[in-house]
Amino acid sequence: MDITLNESWLNGKYSCGVIDTSLCTVEVFDPQEGFFAQGEHAWEIISEIHQIWVNGDMTTEQAFQQWISSNI
Repeated sequence: MDITLNESWLNGKYSCGVIDTSLCTVEVFDPQEGFFAQGEHAWEIISEIHQIWVNGDMTTEQAFQQWISSNI
């Protein structure tokens, strides 16, 4: 059985924020640098996080945190 690790696997609430692939939103919890994106911009971010996740040996949360540390 071949499992496709598409972007929907990122959907969820994390300690660092929320990724909602069905609503196409990304929220980052940070008191100084709170961040929210929706629509096409959020989908670009979700795609970037997805690439970090599938190309690295890490959890979805670690990929999200890596994106945050590189972009926020």
